[in-house]
Amino acid sequence: MNFVLVHGSFHGAWCWEHLIPLLEARGHNVVAPNLPGSSIDPAPWENANLESYATRIAATIDSLPDPVILVGHSMGGIVSSQAAEWRARRLKAVVYVNGLLLLSGETLAGFLDAHRHLGVEDLVLKNMSVSADGECATFPRRAAIEVFYNTSRADHAEAAAARLRAQPMQIYQDPLALTPQRFGRVRRFYIEGLQDRAASIVYQRVMTARTPCERVYTLDCDHSPFLSERTALADILEEIATTTAAA
Repeated sequence: MNFVLVHGSFHGAWCWEHLIPLLEARGHNVVAPNLPGSSIDPAPWENANLESYATRIAATIDSLPDPVILVGHSMGGIVSSQAAEWRARRLKAVVYVNGLLLLSGETLAGFLDAHRHLGVEDLVLKNMSVSADGECATFPRRAAIEVFYNTSRADHAEAAAARLRAQPMQIYQDPLALTPQRFGRVRRFYIEGLQDRAASIVYQRVMTARTPCERVYTLDCDHSPFLSERTALADILEEIATTTAAA
């Protein structure tokens, strides 16, 4: 199986480095691109939006033979949904890892506004620092350890927090454009994290209730199972690969 791994906000392809060898040891081919303007990617920030992100992932899918499973973490879930719409016939499945599983026409900002009544304290919005022009945000290292990596090993959390980079903000304002004929035909799976402080389990379960998935897996971990539960995450992805390959 070919896996395409899509990182979330503030992160880069580096966040998958502990997971990739586990999938490769199981015989899979794994590709983890940087999204435009993320980590060390040289693309200018003005081009960092949903369209450019999904175009990068669609091109990655196009570079691979069948079969392909798309895996989106956190904000990468938004990107994965749009790429799945564009490349539905190429995908065996799309997997959301503590991912943002939004509706067609919806933005992350709109989702959060519509669900304020749930009383969830958004620790990402609380801790991130937005630039004066509103174009990008940064996340403090100490807060990242508490919000993104709260069940991860201390040394892994420290190392990951040190590698976070500024995140262009446009992705949070761009609406998804999904159809039942394309996105709706792709098999969906969700991996939720019970101790996630970045994408609350309350929000995760709202999203999977609105957009049902074939199966929801549960890990008792933080926002970053590629660090805190990487073997369990690899096992789940292996199971999904086996399940979808047989279809």
